[in-house]
Amino acid sequence: ARHVLRAVRCDDCEACLTSPVMMSTNAFIYFKEYKDNEQSLTYPSERLVETVSASVTVLEGMMAEVAHTYSVEEKITAAIKTTVDFGWIQSSGCLLHHQEIVDGIARSVTRISIPWWCKRRNRLLMKGSRQRATMRKMKILSHT
Repeated sequence: ARHVLRAVRCDDCEACLTSPVMMSTNAFIYFKEYKDNEQSLTYPSERLVETVSASVTVLEGMMAEVAHTYSVEEKITAAIKTTVDFGWIQSSGCLLHHQEIVDGIARSVTRISIPWWCKRRNRLLMKGSRQRATMRKMKILSHT
């Protein structure tokens, strides 16, 4: 939420994207607070958490199909913008900054989640490769 709000300095947008009340979805963020008596971190609203979750779901569903192509980030960003419902930003936020917020959310999700997906995929492939190498070595040693 804070990253998107850096580009947009608007009280309506801030109220739309952040939550002044501690919710269960923000427990992890709360444990990262520096001081117990002072709130210094930004807590996302429930709708923002739902939107990011839906965006990551779209990304995860597409990555296997587009990971080997050009312009992966652009393709996924376009799919997120057409698939995920961002209407709540217009209704509860600011009409002036709606597109900037949608672009910021989509950009943040793709910039974080694409490298994570690639790391997980590479680890999975490495694990299979290691298992095959171990089996090959065991086979060689058992015939000696």
